[in-house]
Amino acid sequence: MLIQIQTIQPSFLLPIPITLEVNISRGIKFHIAGNVHSSIKENRQRIYTTLKNCGWHWPGQRITLNFRPLEIQKSGSHYDLPIAIGILAASGQIKSSSLDNHLFCGALQLDGRIEQTKNAFNILESASLCGLNKVVIHVESAESERIRDFFKGIEVINVSRLAEVVDYLQNNKIPKVPCNIPENISHDFFGCFSEVKGLAAYKRALEIAAAGNHNVLLNGPPGIGKTMLINRFDSIMPPINPQEVRLVEMISSKLERVYSKWRPFIKIATVQNVKSLFGSIRIQNLHSVFMEEEVASKLSQISHDGELGKFHSAIGGALFLDEISSYPKSILDTLQIHLGDSNVQVLMAMNPCHCGYFNHPEIRCDCSAANLNRYQGILSGAILDRIDLMPNYSSSEKRVVNEKSADIKSRVQKAWHRQIQRQGKQNSRLALEELRKWILKDNTLRRLFLKELKVHKWSVRKQRSILSVAATIADLNQTKPLIDHLQESIALSKPDGNSVVSKEKPSSRRSPTVILAPDIKIKGP
Repeated sequence: MLIQIQTIQPSFLLPIPITLEVNISRGIKFHIAGNVHSSIKENRQRIYTTLKNCGWHWPGQRITLNFRPLEIQKSGSHYDLPIAIGILAASGQIKSSSLDNHLFCGALQLDGRIEQTKNAFNILESASLCGLNKVVIHVESAESERIRDFFKGIEVINVSRLAEVVDYLQNNKIPKVPCNIPENISHDFFGCFSEVKGLAAYKRALEIAAAGNHNVLLNGPPGIGKTMLINRFDSIMPPINPQEVRLVEMISSKLERVYSKWRPFIKIATVQNVKSLFGSIRIQNLHSVFMEEEVASKLSQISHDGELGKFHSAIGGALFLDEISSYPKSILDTLQIHLGDSNVQVLMAMNPCHCGYFNHPEIRCDCSAANLNRYQGILSGAILDRIDLMPNYSSSEKRVVNEKSADIKSRVQKAWHRQIQRQGKQNSRLALEELRKWILKDNTLRRLFLKELKVHKWSVRKQRSILSVAATIADLNQTKPLIDHLQESIALSKPDGNSVVSKEKPSSRRSPTVILAPDIKIKGP
C-alpha cells in the first residue's frame, strides 16, 4: 500500500516542504531512497523499537521510503514521527484517509515520547505557504498558544507521545495540554539614558534615530560615554513595524530566541570574520530579499543551505557595532553593501583619531598628519554616505536636564505611530520621490535644500537620507516639516562635525550671480 505524508527539511530560515512516500509490498527488505543522509538510515532501528514498545506491529514485508524532491538532501531526527505514522498507515494498522492536509514533524524516543520541536513558527509558515491547515508537532503550551495567534487558519495539534498522535488520527481526539502563559512579561533594559550625564547632542541624535529607524555614527573622544549611551538605546526603541513582525518571528524561531513585542537589539563586541557577522556567501547574496514585504513567499522559493550571521539576528531591530574603526576592511566592505539595504538599523561608535582627541577643545591631539589621514580614511565615503546621523561632540554643553528613557520613549512612540498611520512604515524606508513630493512642496524648504545641494553636491542616497531625517524631526514635534527641521537634519548629516548649515560669506572677489529657477528639479533615482 502506498501513502504520502507531508513533512519538512530545515533550511537556512524557512523549512523546505518534503513529501514522504511509504510503500509496503511483498518482500523482506527495508529501503530508503531520495538523497538522504546516513542519519535517516539509522532511524530504522529506533523507529522499530519505538513501535514495538508502544504495542504496534512491525510489518514483515518490503518497506520502501522515498523522500521528494530528490535534489534536496534530507537529514535530521524530526523524520521519526512521519516515518512511524507512514509505516502504520501503509500497513493498515491506522486509517490513511485522515492524513490529508496534515504536516508531521518530530523526533521519537524509545518509549514513544516526542521531543519538542524547534523553529515551530517557521514550520507553520511553511505549512501555510503549502496550503496545509493542520500541523502535528510537540511544542511548549505557551508557544503553541502564541503561534496560533499568527496562523488563524492552521490547527496546531500539540502532542507529546506517539499514542496521542494515533488516537487523534483514529478518533479525532485532540489531547488537552495545560497552557502556562507567563503573565506580566517584562523586558530587562541595560539602563536608562538619565544615567549618562551630558552628551545632549548624542541623545538627541539617538532619539531621532529611534523614531525614524536611521543609522547613526557617534564620533567622539574616548571615555565620554558613547558606548554606555548606545547600550541603553533599547530603552527608547519603538515597537516592531507591523510589516516586519512576521520576519522578526521567523528569525527568532530560527535562532531559538523567544519572540517578544520588543525589537531585537544586538551588540557586537568583536567580530572574527565576515561569515560570523553576515553569514555564508549564499545568505549574503540574499540580503535584498529581506527588504521585500512578501519575504516569506520569496524565501520559500529559495532552497539554499546556508548559515545566518549575527547581522540577521538584528533584523527588525538595531545592531550596535562598537569601535567600528577597529574592524577589518573585509567586514567594512561587506557592511557597506548591507547598510541601507536591509531591515537592520546600524549604530556605530568610534574615536576621531588614533589617540582619540582630534578637534578636542581641551586636550591636545598627538597624532601626525599621516596617521590622522589614515585613521579617518578607515570609513570610506560610501559608508559615510549611508549613515543618516553623525552628531558633533561638544564638551562645553550648558547644564541640561538628564531625561529618563521613559520620557524619550514616549516621544519616540508618538512619532512612530504618526509614521505608521501615515505611510505604514518608518521614514528611513521612504523613497526619495515620496519625500520630495511631501517635504519640498514648501517653497522655503525647497530653496534651502537646493541651495545646500548646490554647495555639497549630495548623492541621491544622501538627499533621501537628509529629507527622511527632517521628516522624523517633524514627527517628533508632531508638526509638518519646517525649515528648522531641515536645517537640523543637514547639520546632523555632516561627517566633519560642523553643526550649522552653510551660510553666505562676504568675499572681496566678485562672483557670478547664480539664479535658481523655481521649477528646477533635483535628479532622482
